[in-house]
Amino acid sequence: MKLLASLALLLLATEALAKSPLPTLEIGAGVAAISLPDYRGSENSSSYALPVPYFKYYGDRLRVDGGAKGIFFESENVLLTLSADLTLSVDDDNHEREGMDKLDTILEIGPAFNYRFYPMQHGALWADVVVRFGHTLNSDFENVGYVFAPRLSWRKPATRLGASKIRLSIGPLFANNRYHDYFYSVDDADATATRPAYDADGGYSGLRSEFTYSKRIGSYRLGGFIRYDNMNGAVIDDSPLVSDDETWTVGIALAWVFYQR
Repeated sequence: MKLLASLALLLLATEALAKSPLPTLEIGAGVAAISLPDYRGSENSSSYALPVPYFKYYGDRLRVDGGAKGIFFESENVLLTLSADLTLSVDDDNHEREGMDKLDTILEIGPAFNYRFYPMQHGALWADVVVRFGHTLNSDFENVGYVFAPRLSWRKPATRLGASKIRLSIGPLFANNRYHDYFYSVDDADATATRPAYDADGGYSGLRSEFTYSKRIGSYRLGGFIRYDNMNGAVIDDSPLVSDDETWTVGIALAWVFYQR
């Protein structure tokens, strides 16, 4: 399950928000590698390499290009979509949560409002407002709260075959009490001499910056991303489950495109 979730995270992180003038359907296969923390604020991380399918589709209401997006409304400067992300399950050998309940994979989904406020010769500046509601991907489908993520981004679309598509974004993260409680609270029954009981509050959850890149090279497509999270000053920075204020997630994929139209 964690390998599949890792792949999904890689695909979601390289999202596209502008309709492409390039082929509307591409199918292929490739390989991907990803390195990521067990959760935001954890000093433990894991790395994986695995084969992956490649699928890209641009329609009027659905786009799949590094993650699926439903399009509710679109104009030259405004885009309203359905946004999704994954927070991955944690392996049993994570020493920070030893003896505690396992963290399930979380699907976060919700609306994203994107406004292009400064067109440029090569790209544009966008203001994005994203709200995602989290649920566990298990039989209970438990509601674990919501995340609010406003951000500023610069996007350069690929306007021709062989051109690079780039996105650079930065912005704060906020989450409610229920979301923080799921990841960072420690019940009295789970408290130890080195892990005191802790009750997480809702509020500022840290700063996130992302860089994504993709490029078509003949019949191949190269893509990757770097995600940086800084939790200094976050309301849960003093949780005993936060062992590193700075975490990085890195992924890269290379696919061979064998069908397009």
